[in-house]
Amino acid sequence: MFLPCFLLCYFLFGRRNIIILAFSLFFYFFGEGWIVTLLLGSVLVAWLHGIWVIKNGPSLKIMWVATALQLGTLFYFKYSDFFIRDVLMIGDVNWTWPETLLPIGISFFIFQGLSYSFDIHRGKHKPAKSFVDVATYVSMFPQLIAGPIVRYGTVAKQLQSRTIRTGNLNIGIYIFCIGLAQKMLIANKLAVTADGLFGIDPALLTTATAWAAALCYTGQIYFDFAGYSNMAIGLGFMMGFRFPKNFNHPYVAKSITDFWRRWHISMTSWFRDYVYFPLGGNRKGNFMTYRNLFLVFLVSGLWHGAAWTFVAWGMYHGAFLVIERLGLKNLLAKTWGPIAWCYTFAIAVFGWVLFRAESLPQALDVAKKMIIPTGGDNSYFFLYSGMEIWIAMALAIIFASNIVERQSLKAMSALGLRTKRKATTVKMVIALGLFLLCLVEVMSSTYNPFIYFRF
Repeated sequence: MFLPCFLLCYFLFGRRNIIILAFSLFFYFFGEGWIVTLLLGSVLVAWLHGIWVIKNGPSLKIMWVATALQLGTLFYFKYSDFFIRDVLMIGDVNWTWPETLLPIGISFFIFQGLSYSFDIHRGKHKPAKSFVDVATYVSMFPQLIAGPIVRYGTVAKQLQSRTIRTGNLNIGIYIFCIGLAQKMLIANKLAVTADGLFGIDPALLTTATAWAAALCYTGQIYFDFAGYSNMAIGLGFMMGFRFPKNFNHPYVAKSITDFWRRWHISMTSWFRDYVYFPLGGNRKGNFMTYRNLFLVFLVSGLWHGAAWTFVAWGMYHGAFLVIERLGLKNLLAKTWGPIAWCYTFAIAVFGWVLFRAESLPQALDVAKKMIIPTGGDNSYFFLYSGMEIWIAMALAIIFASNIVERQSLKAMSALGLRTKRKATTVKMVIALGLFLLCLVEVMSSTYNPFIYFRF
């Protein structure tokens, strides 16, 4: 009911930013209750920082105060449990640290608030005078809980004025339905096998089932997150906004460096601009460049979750980026494409084992089973799979590549569908078909995992 009501109010009435803000706050309150005040507090900090800049000019001290408030909030709600229990290892049977509630999407809205503060301090764009504009930017419901991370400069002009065109509405509906299908028809299906196999004792896994678990999760996390991102981008088009592209076929990459240019682009660019460059980037010699790359991905791992598995995952990718920077990347560029692809995909898959595992010992056990041939009972795979899983995996393989996009353009050209009206008709038919399939899936299943709840 939420989306039709929102679109009806949005198209019929004026003051569209207020309508977006009201519906976005209701959207977040419906899922998180009083935690919506935390979201508003983050917005207030960013807005007050902007007002200070307007009246007094940029101030390094004020910027650090705004940054400390935002990061302090993130640290308390997301990392205090991990820091107290796992880093300081405080707590025993007689005393335990009270568990802190983790607000959904806190990393996304805090990072948007931080980027706003950093950019107005640097003079990259003018601060917004209106609290509603800043609040609308940070809390906009399409990208509030799962990204992409949108920079204020990307939407600043659109917040002031935007035109709703039929063409953009059609594009938005199409992209939204593509994202919904990625999530419901591929990611959710693969999640059944991935969750089932990662949920059993690693000692019961064979090499075949360990690889099945890893590959299913590899497909699940891509289509889950890419699906959410496409839904957000599609909704943005419907509302007159242009959100940045967040994925560009990362599984066709032929180096880990290229993989990170294609995966979660908004997050990668955020860490590049606000962590890597301030640390010195590649301007202070090779050693400092390697250090900065490694630190950025260590922080990136922590951003994804407060657990040692995420720390290890960040260090793992940071190490391979450093190795490629040392010369492997040049060697890969000269290597036969399929070999370079196999290397990159294998590194990504083993990385996802670290990402998905509940603990480091479990991750190591699963990885060991994947490397060392182990026979045994493969019945667990058949317990958590069926024809739907095989179909979903086939679709995942097809749509993770860029073959479909290239071939669809050729087909449209061959059929004379390059004219705008005909192409739009075909896309709307595809969108309607996907939407109906997703609707059937929603009604027939209660299984709808949300991978990024820890973010």
